[in-house]
This record gives sequence, C-alpha cells and structure tokens, in this order.
Amino acid sequence: MFVLTSPDDEATQNWWRSAIDAAEGTVLVAQRDEVVCGFITIKANEPPIPPFIRARREARIGTIVVAASHRRQGIGERLLSAARTWAQEQGAVTLYLQVFSFNQNAIHFYEKHGLTIQSVFMNTPL
Repeated sequence: MFVLTSPDDEATQNWWRSAIDAAEGTVLVAQRDEVVCGFITIKANEPPIPPFIRARREARIGTIVVAASHRRQGIGERLLSAARTWAQEQGAVTLYLQVFSFNQNAIHFYEKHGLTIQSVFMNTPL
C-alpha cells in the first residue's frame, strides 16, 4: 500500500527534481482548465548488454498518474501516446514499464494500448 505525502515534503520535492532533471528523460504533464490532472515520466537509454547482443535503444515509463477525478476521460491514453511519440523521437525501438500484479485496472489499460507481458518479476520477503 502506498501513502501519498504532502507536495511540501522534502522527499517528494527531491523526487520531482530528480524526475525533471533526469538525463535522457522527461516528464509530460496533462492539464485541464489550468489544473494538473496527470503526468508520466519516461526515460530513453541503451541498457548495458553483453557484447554478443545487438544494442537497441529503449524507453521506460517510470510513473503514470491520472487524478481520480479525471480518470476515464482519455487523459491516460493521451499521456501514453505522447510518451510513445517522445520515445520514438529519442530513437527508442521499444517501450516498457513495470506494473504491480494486483493493479488489474492498469494492466488492462496497458494491454488495451498494445503493451504485452514480456516477463514476470517475483520476490519474497526476507
């Protein structure tokens, strides 16, 4: 479970600074009537790979958020579309993200927009 913090919280401000200042990354913001109602963070890079595999540039969505009051109005779809366009402009050939398995609404949204499950991360508490 996640707990939202105040926008004045130092950790929150540091997170935003890091997202905005990320090398090879950007933050795209959705506004309606001059009110921020969503955002998406995305970063493009060439991941470290063994020398026998051909390098390819990829883009990773870090976070996508749409305010509850603005959901199901096409904002997430437009943010995802803008992220795809940005990634292509950066030379990325693939777009990926991670989503928690319990977040079935998000998984359905991503699948509806052409993303498919490529791998499964598993963990256990220690």
